[in-house]
Amino acid sequence: MRSKVAKLIVFALGLSLIFAVFSFAAEEKTFNFKGHELEEFTIENFDQAPKLKELVQAGELPPLTERLPKDPYVVEPIEEIGDYGGVARVATTRADWWGEDNMMMSINTFLRYKPETGKYIPHLAKEVTVSEDRSRWTIHLRKGIKWSDGKLFTADDLMFWYNDVLLNEDLTPVVGKAWKTEGEVMEMEKLDEYSVRIKFAGPQPYFINRLAHSSHQMLTPKHYLKQFHPNYANEEELKEKVEENNFDHWYQLFGHKNSNTYALPFNPELPTLASYRLTKKSSNRHVYERNPYFWMVDSAGNQLPYIEKIETDILSDVEVLNGKIMSGEVDFAAYFADIRNYPMFKKFEEKGGYKTLLWQSGMGSEVVYMVNQTHQDPVLRKIFQDTKFRRALSYAIDRQEISDSIYFGKAQPRQYTVLESSQYFKPEFAKSYTEYDPEKAKQLLDEMGLEDTDGDGWRERPDGEKLTFTIEFVSIEVPRAPNVELVTQHWSEIGIDVNAKQISGELQGQRAPANLMDATIWHGDQATDVLFPIYVNFLVPTNPSWGKTIWPEWARWLNTNGDSGEEPPAEIKELHGWWEKLLKEPDEQKRSELAQKILGMQAENLWAIGTVGNAPVPAIADKDLRNVPKDVIYCWSTYWSCSHNPEQMFFEGGVNEE
Repeated sequence: MRSKVAKLIVFALGLSLIFAVFSFAAEEKTFNFKGHELEEFTIENFDQAPKLKELVQAGELPPLTERLPKDPYVVEPIEEIGDYGGVARVATTRADWWGEDNMMMSINTFLRYKPETGKYIPHLAKEVTVSEDRSRWTIHLRKGIKWSDGKLFTADDLMFWYNDVLLNEDLTPVVGKAWKTEGEVMEMEKLDEYSVRIKFAGPQPYFINRLAHSSHQMLTPKHYLKQFHPNYANEEELKEKVEENNFDHWYQLFGHKNSNTYALPFNPELPTLASYRLTKKSSNRHVYERNPYFWMVDSAGNQLPYIEKIETDILSDVEVLNGKIMSGEVDFAAYFADIRNYPMFKKFEEKGGYKTLLWQSGMGSEVVYMVNQTHQDPVLRKIFQDTKFRRALSYAIDRQEISDSIYFGKAQPRQYTVLESSQYFKPEFAKSYTEYDPEKAKQLLDEMGLEDTDGDGWRERPDGEKLTFTIEFVSIEVPRAPNVELVTQHWSEIGIDVNAKQISGELQGQRAPANLMDATIWHGDQATDVLFPIYVNFLVPTNPSWGKTIWPEWARWLNTNGDSGEEPPAEIKELHGWWEKLLKEPDEQKRSELAQKILGMQAENLWAIGTVGNAPVPAIADKDLRNVPKDVIYCWSTYWSCSHNPEQMFFEGGVNEE
């Protein structure tokens, strides 16, 4: 296995090249994001797992030459060519949502974003071209990729998603902005078996971001799902299936059968393009087995993934999960590994038989604070809308204490903005009003007339009532509760009484968009160039969001063209206008100017008040697990570990010895 390198190495290195330059084709006026090909590459170079060879020999599986695409995606291993075999043990607390098991398999999109460079490379697509005005995008798929049941993945699957999912009002009542320009839904046409062209009513310069991040939504296996769709299924047979599965409508059954997160199925019957397919599912356990049709190989031609199975325990408590980490009962963990447990993780490394890595969070701020500027209480609303108040809150936060207390001094005091790697970053954006200066904070509050008039240590509102408000929050993804505990203490020291109330995600989802919260917090993601500026909820009122309370009613008004919500002030309309113009501006220099205007407004107005960023994230791996990346920018922007091809991880010797 390890010797088959010669002919493939050029191919692998070529595919790892980044699209640093767009090549111009004058006759078509297109820019190409094109991967490198090696013409002399021959199928004889490929190899596969021994267990798959046995299935081929038994006639239960087609030969590898019939299972791989013509030009597979090639992964250059981080450390070395791997060994086949082993079972990875992981644990998660969420049965039907993203968890530690998914951290070991890629999220598939047409392009892949490389956070180290900010560039894109081909993934499911062999090539993507775009017209000079950025309104027409053409996707050329890798020829011969197959679903996990052996059926070809073709342009017909994409057309099924477009015609029968996106344009079906039962399945998609409201088409999102991702697929629209100037209020018009994009058009998609099939060019050939492996190519489609997408046309927008106007320029869509950031559609490349979506192809690298949200295009997994387009991955719908037509051959399987059409049996649950009225455009294809027999009416009586479909009605029987709906009743048999205890649903009232066909679209409920369709959604159930298409149950997935990021195109990773929760329905064992649903074909997938992922490296593993879900084969067993219960309330407390998931089992994934290697996808024999997976379309990636290593640089020696060995089909990935190396590891045979992933077995996932579904737990009820994160603390139990962290206990399993320290006792060596899981082979990989990062999503639920808490930085506060880092000393304990290190302490039990030898006994647990694992290693502890520190990855870098890709958050613009680990926790951001948001007060509700469209609050139903007119007095609080006026206070929250005053820039002096938000600056006072920022000055009062001791960010170094947060870094020292929660992140062992390894997080950077930072205002919420894009990361340093962003093409739009300016140092002053990250430093804005981050100086710890409680006296300056008190001065600003005094200037607002928010004084302690009765001498009880707490400031009063202009109407004489005590100045107090509540932060409601969900404790997920990053250490939120200890952050809130410190910050509310900091604010109490300048005379503001702030209550903290931890709530469920369901309640957060109801109260925040309904304008019922005083304030909330969230993790400050959307800070890399693959998400900014297509997601700007911390910076611009785009739509009422379950995780944001900056301006729900202004967002509602802007999102409905004034049909509901509250009309925002002129500067907010202008801010929103900059964003809308940015999304359709074909000129790169003008886009940069607009983006920096938006970021500059955040730096001055502090719509979202940041705390610390560039924080460490612990990742736990079995001592014998290889090809585990050491340097990872870890966040939703990069799909956590997925940008580093987790399919390449393997157990030394192909065995996981407990």
